[in-house]
Amino acid sequence: MLILFDIDGTMLSSEGVGVRSMEETGELMFGKPFLLSGISFGGCLDPLIWKDACKLHGIENHASHHKEFRELYTDLLRKNISKVQVRILPGIEELLEACIEIDNVTLGLVTGNYKETGLMKLQAAGINTDMFVSNAWGTDGEQRVDLPPVAIAAHKKNEPAVLIGDTIHDVTSGQAAGCRVIAVCTGSHDRATLLESKPDLLVDDLSDTEAVLHWIFNAQNQ
Repeated sequence: MLILFDIDGTMLSSEGVGVRSMEETGELMFGKPFLLSGISFGGCLDPLIWKDACKLHGIENHASHHKEFRELYTDLLRKNISKVQVRILPGIEELLEACIEIDNVTLGLVTGNYKETGLMKLQAAGINTDMFVSNAWGTDGEQRVDLPPVAIAAHKKNEPAVLIGDTIHDVTSGQAAGCRVIAVCTGSHDRATLLESKPDLLVDDLSDTEAVLHWIFNAQNQ
């Protein structure tokens, strides 16, 4: 069994430090305010956020600035994240602990974050990143739907996969890759929005570890 997790809004909340760090990065690079108001973040890939930000601020040739943005953003996030409380969302610790005790369970990540910033957020929350071995990051595809197949391919086993996320993009991309998807109402998309995307299971949060695990290991047989 492969169990894949999104990061932001699913596993943790970081008080918007990522967005603020991106805005600070853009301001340092271009010497003017670089607010990202109006840009969609939920379920988006960091390189696409950068592309949209450049378009919003009339900056041409976004690709030529991307390497500098990524490096500076990583440095600023490292500084800024130490000043906020990165909060693990309900049930995550218990669910992860239970999963690593179960034979034949592999854990992975499917996230729009850059690898270095995604790991940084998890580490700031006190989550051991070594347990995640089948991963897909924001640079592993052109759009969200490209990511779950990357994590599944890294698993190298033909086993059922479950993806847990907090946006409609997690639902649609996970289902397109053949995953059963648990949508959790702890992130940027509310219950009504998530319900419209038709996840296989919709929960307010992941605090009922026993019920979540029962569904993961039994729903495909019902």
